[in-house]
Formats: sequence, structure tokens, C-alpha cells
Amino acid sequence: MRLTQAIVCLLLLAGSAARAESSWKLVRSEHFEVYSQADESAARSILLGFEQLRAFFLGQTALNPGRSQPVQVIVFGSEKEYEPYRLSATSDAYSVSADGRDYIVMAFPNASHFTIGAHEYAHLILHTGREGTPAWLDEGLAEFYSTIRLGERSTEIGGDLPARSQVLQRRTWMPLAELVSLTVGSPVRQNRTGAEMFYAESWALTDMLLRSPDYAPRFQQLLSALSSGEPSLEALTRLYVKSAAAITRDLESWIRGRREAAMQLPAVRLEGIRINVSTVSIGEWRLLIAGVMLAAGDLDRAEALYKESDRDAPQSAEVAAALGTLALRRGDVETARVLWKQAIELGVSDASLCYRYALLAEQAGAAATEIRPALERALALQPSFDDARYMLALLEKGSGNHAAAVSNLRAMKTVSPGRAYAYWIAMADALIELGARDEAQAAARQAEEHASNPTDRAHAAQLAYVAETDLAVQFARDENGRAQMVTTRAPHQAANWNPFIETGDDLRRVQGTLREIDCSGEATRFVIQSSTGLLKLTIADPSRVQMRHAPPEFVCGPQEPNKVTVEYAASSVGDGIVRGIEFR
Repeated sequence: MRLTQAIVCLLLLAGSAARAESSWKLVRSEHFEVYSQADESAARSILLGFEQLRAFFLGQTALNPGRSQPVQVIVFGSEKEYEPYRLSATSDAYSVSADGRDYIVMAFPNASHFTIGAHEYAHLILHTGREGTPAWLDEGLAEFYSTIRLGERSTEIGGDLPARSQVLQRRTWMPLAELVSLTVGSPVRQNRTGAEMFYAESWALTDMLLRSPDYAPRFQQLLSALSSGEPSLEALTRLYVKSAAAITRDLESWIRGRREAAMQLPAVRLEGIRINVSTVSIGEWRLLIAGVMLAAGDLDRAEALYKESDRDAPQSAEVAAALGTLALRRGDVETARVLWKQAIELGVSDASLCYRYALLAEQAGAAATEIRPALERALALQPSFDDARYMLALLEKGSGNHAAAVSNLRAMKTVSPGRAYAYWIAMADALIELGARDEAQAAARQAEEHASNPTDRAHAAQLAYVAETDLAVQFARDENGRAQMVTTRAPHQAANWNPFIETGDDLRRVQGTLREIDCSGEATRFVIQSSTGLLKLTIADPSRVQMRHAPPEFVCGPQEPNKVTVEYAASSVGDGIVRGIEFR
């Protein structure tokens, strides 16, 4: 259920914890960890029930139950034992998630425990990848999935929820417009009477929308509309072309007897479930319930429990990590960074925390030598942690360790579309520094393909150009017409690069025969016999002409015929200015 913090006396909490700690056991599989005060047989039954739920969602729905960590299910032995950890007056059970951990908290024994467990597990799965679902649909879907009945021969879903039906039959309904506009914190939901009506109506409406022949065909369109932010009442009336009053009448008829029978689906089979059973120590229990309180946002209770654990077992990486998370939740970034650094030094096993510490350290301007070990620790714990690997690659690139940067970039399993441009830019840049020009050009072209605007596209093209060329120098004219040497780029390993070709030259190339060197004027001229006639090309400054295979000296006047190739800049004064001559 959605969460509202409850103010419960810390002494009551501590006393309840002390009473409960000695009786807890852990029944564990690959996907679930059930902490229970029930006997071992009952705890095993609860765990297998959750494994069946997971198998159902995985095999017979479009929902993905995959979790990176086992779901931790806390089952109190009675309502009395559960009471100190209740989060609101209406929360008979609840599910919370934080920092990669999922928790379900409930009481047992209870005839409806499977229904409640299915409701909370459905919440965890429904919240994966789905944000912004209206409260009525969020709870309605969880209630719908709580109708599941897992038998040996078949699975049944969509049946009646007697407690909800009785509420609808005995009480006055809230108007549809009010129902679909209620939020998590709405006052109506904070008292049991209002909450019961909200859950009952939300279930009934969702059940009708999912299973009624008149409504079900457009349910996916409704989900899309609500996900886009369209208000619930507007989406309902628009898509079904019915007024709120008409939808309400249909809903009343649906509940009062026209509802479709429960859907029959194949049975869920479990194979190869390995179960381990162990006792839970006082320290383990305290850390567990502190984690639940932290995930639920009850920071005061969580802090009291963590500090008690710290007194009992100082130098605990887990406690330091949790206290750092508490500090961050309260906005104390510096304390969080100090505590997380301590947790890493103590050997914390949480890859996500190591990565988040690296982010905080980077924001604080910490040196690469402080950030690198945290990222390396995250990757040692979780080699497929692409966010950490990408951050480490950028860190290595910024530190001049280009080979390490490329190695980490290549080790990433997935490059998301939103990161693709920056990824390929970083790859191209590092490869250029390593002299891997062909690979750098290919990476730059990939970046160009993923560019989202002209500026990014131009940057990628520039990197490709850099990969294709080398730094060189050439002459250029300043604003006063004076020649000066400037840096430029020449094609990589280009033969006979001529630095004397100036930007803006109308460059031409001609093959012919050197006939004469005319030294009679202010500037020397080479007379070239070409296929189109005689060219008189000026050498303005002999020191700024590239000579290739030239004789050791020149003599003015007629020349022995020499075959030459001349590069010259066409000019309005004379035929042109020589930039280079190759004697052949």
C-alpha cells in the first residue's frame, strides 16, 4: 500500500523488537527471503506461494518480475507483533523499495495472508518501469492481481473479493470523479472507512475495465492516455464515449451480478526451487527492520536502530553505509560522503553505494585517486555495472589513461540511446590520443549518427577530421597583410605537405618545362613552358617556396630544359605566385 509515516514511540518500537528478535527465522530461495515468526513449515509455504506468484507473472503476464536482489518478506506472527511497525492506521500490510531493495511487511497467521501478499507483490512488479499511475488504478490493479488462486490443475484470476464486495453493497459509493482524483495523501484515505471504500471501488472499476467486453478492448489505450498525463476522468469519458454517470451505472451493474466469471489459466509449475533455512540473530533482525524503516522514510526510527547496531557492532560497513544514506536523505551531503567512504574502506558489498559515493565525491571535487577505488570496487562486486564502468572510463580519459578508458568503454554491455553520442565521442577522443586513427574515425562517425543537433554533429565531424589529419604549420596573412606561421592540419602521412600554401590561395598546379629564371625585376620570376603556353610565375620570397629535388643552386637567365611541377597561387598581378616546385 502507499505509505504515510506514523509516529510511534521509539521505546515501544525497541521493546517490540526485543520481544520479537529471539523468534525469527529466515527461509530463503533465489528470489525471496522470508523472515518469519511462524514455524518453519508455514514459512516454507509462504515462500513457495511467492515463488508461484513470481512464476505466474513471468509466464502468464506482460509484467517483468525480475529483481536484482531477492525480495525480503517480513511476516509477523500476529497483528499485535505487527502493530509497532504499521506505517498508518490503514496499512494492514505494505511494500516499500529503496536503494535496490524491495520489502513486503505483513502479519500472519491470517486467512487472507495470500491475498494480501499477492497485492503487495503486485505493487512491486507494477512499479517497475511504470511511473505516474493514478492512485485508483495503482491500487485497483494490485487488488485485481490479489484475486489470483493457484491450484494444482489451473490458475484462477479475476474472481470476487468478498470483503470488497460487501463494502460496495453496504455503503454509499463515492462519486467517480472523486475516486479517480484521490492521491496517495488524500485525507479520505487516512481513515479506515474512507480507505476501505477507496480500495473497494478502485478494485471494482479496474476489474470492469480489464474484463468487461464493453471496456476491455480499450484498456491499453487508457493506460497510454494516463501515462501521458491525461486526467483520469477525461481519459475515461473520452475513450469510452460515456459520461461519468453512465460509467458509474455500468460499474454498479458489474458488481451486482453481471460480472464475468474468473479467468481460468494454466497451472503454475515450480521446479528446482532450492530452500535454505537459518535462524536470525538479534543484530540481523535489527538491521533488517532498520532497513525497512529507512525505505519507508521513517528516518528517526531507522537512525535509532542503526545507532543501536553501531554500538553493538562498531566498524560495520553495512551500518556506516545506512547512516550515510540517512544523512543524504536529510540533505547532509558531506556527512553522507564521509560515511560512505568509511563503508567502502570497511568492505561494503553494495555496488550501487560505491557508485553513488563516486558521484558525490566527483561533485565535491575529489581527486581521481579517491574516486577510482570506489568505482573499481563497484565493478569488482558487479562487473556488468555499466554506469560505474562508464564513469570510470571518463575518469581514466580525464587522467590521461586513454588505454584504460578505451578498455572500460569496450567492456560496457549496453550503451543506452541517451548515452550513445557521448559514449562515441569519448571513444573517438581516446582512440585519437592512442593513435588508432581508423578506429577513431569509425567512432566519430558513430557519434555523428547519434548526434541530436547541428552543434553535436559538427563536433563529431571535427573529431573525424582530427583522426584523419596531423598537426602542421603553414603561412597565412594577418590583418595587415604580413605573412606569419599558423598551425593547421594536414592529411595523415600526406606526402609533400606544403606549409607555404596560404589560406585563401586560388591554388593551381601545372606540369611543364623550366625555360628561364628572370632576375631583372624586383622579384624573381620562373618562366614555365606548359601545354597551354608560357607562364611567368613570381617567387616573392625564395625562403617561402617548397623546393623538391631542386639543384643546389640557380643561375639567372635561360635554363637547360628541366621538367617541373609547379604549385602556384593565381594572382591578379602576373600569372601567379610560386608556392612549390618539384624537379622531375
